[in-house]
Amino acid sequence: MKDDLYINKRRFAHFKNLVENYTRTKRHLEEYGEILPYEKIQQVIQKQRRREEQIENIQKAILNEHDRENEVRNLVKNYLYTEGYLKYYRDKLPKHILNNMLKKQTFRKIQLENLINKVDEEK
Repeated sequence: MKDDLYINKRRFAHFKNLVENYTRTKRHLEEYGEILPYEKIQQVIQKQRRREEQIENIQKAILNEHDRENEVRNLVKNYLYTEGYLKYYRDKLPKHILNNMLKKQTFRKIQLENLINKVDEEK
């Protein structure tokens, strides 16, 4: 419970910073857009789109509306890709890298099991 509160507090602070940066950049673009080079304007527009996506994702996370299906799909994909990679390169990898990959695989498996259990509990 406290962990969720702490995480949401951090998310909200990040959300606030994103919105402030988005607003400030939008205002600057309106003011100075006429004198900026085309390439710079394109960069700013891309940055604003990324901020919009981040704002939307944080809103969903705070409201617990995260798309679990995509999260599960990404976890499974990463797990399977890493398993295939380990299958072919296990003998050639340095020990510390191999250990890190195996730890990540363990955490992915645990996270996947937890997500599946949450979905089962909600039904």
